[in-house]
Amino acid sequence: MLALIIAITLYLRHRIQVKYRDLSIIVFLLLLFMLGLQYSDYTQAKNQHAQSFQMVTFITQIAQEKHVRKKTIFVNSTQLSDGIVVKLKNAYYRVNLNANQTDYTLTRTHLIDSQINIKK
Repeated sequence: MLALIIAITLYLRHRIQVKYRDLSIIVFLLLLFMLGLQYSDYTQAKNQHAQSFQMVTFITQIAQEKHVRKKTIFVNSTQLSDGIVVKLKNAYYRVNLNANQTDYTLTRTHLIDSQINIKK
C-alpha cells in the first residue's frame, strides 16, 4: 500500500516520465492480486468451518438415533460428504447422502484392512 502511494506521488510530481505511471499500475495490480488471494483463502476457511459444523450436527444426530455417546462415534473425515465411513461400536457404516445433503442412509460395510489408526 505504501509503495502504491509513493509511486502515485512520484508519477504526479514527474508527469512526463512514464516509468512512474507504469510502476504505480504494476503495484496497484499486485495489490489487487494479493487482496484476491486473501479473499479466496477467507472464503475457503469459512466454507471448511461450515462443513465441520455440519459434521458435528451429523454426529449428534447419529448418536441420538443409535442411542450411543458422541465420543464413541468415529468418522474418517472432518467434513460431511457422501461416502464417508462411520464406526459405531464394532461396526462400520458407509454414509450415503442425497443431493442436497438433507437425508442420509447408513449402509453396513466391511473393511478390507482391519488395521486402522484412530486419531482423536
